[in-house]
Amino acid sequence: MSTDNKTKLTPVFDNLEAALKVWWKNLKKFVFVYLWGFVYALVPMLVIGLIFGLKFWFGDRAGDAFYIAAFIITVISVLFLIYFAIRSYISIFLLVKDDYRGQELEIFKESKKYFWKYLGVVIPGTIFIMLWSLLLIIPGIIFAVFYSFAVFIFFFEGKEGLDAISASKKLVKGYWWPVFGRYLLIGLIALVFTIVITAPISAQGIDKSGDFYKGWNFFVQIINYLVGPIYLIYGYNIYQDLVKIKK
Repeated sequence: MSTDNKTKLTPVFDNLEAALKVWWKNLKKFVFVYLWGFVYALVPMLVIGLIFGLKFWFGDRAGDAFYIAAFIITVISVLFLIYFAIRSYISIFLLVKDDYRGQELEIFKESKKYFWKYLGVVIPGTIFIMLWSLLLIIPGIIFAVFYSFAVFIFFFEGKEGLDAISASKKLVKGYWWPVFGRYLLIGLIALVFTIVITAPISAQGIDKSGDFYKGWNFFVQIINYLVGPIYLIYGYNIYQDLVKIKK
């Protein structure tokens, strides 16, 4: 995992500054991509709301058949919510791939054809990392870094499944420590940021059932969605560095 090649990756704070500039310039597009995901997710959300409303309305009068049907419909609706959330994330990659020029709705529609192939990269990679983690945490961390560019390789090079995972390992080889250090730093920055924005509802004695807690927690979720593309762009910049070096 040593860095024998003299070519270095872009300095951490230069990378972060570049990512922030790109994010800010294209924030409107990121927001609209998320909004289209939200629009598509409205139907399963309304179904879940209807189910809970019916449960409250019928109360003890509802029979077993109703509860079984309600459970099945709720599970299906939740799966659709997850489906549209993943497609929103895929759309961010496609927006970056299109150099931020595409129309948000068309990009979100396009994400549909990538869904299963995307899972075909993410799920095996996650399983491999979990299996390595069974040997203690260190191997899990090592291979998490090795596999960290598999999704980028899938979107930007067209490699799928195990091929993308294997290509990521080859890409990181010789640069494990620089990549790890850069991800560690952005992780620490994200941790500090999270601590700061959640401070108002993290104090001892805060009523977690109160309106303030719920409202602020909702605000935190929105902020996390908005800043999420920064981390993706930051990782993409590292990926681009490695690709140029390894050519």
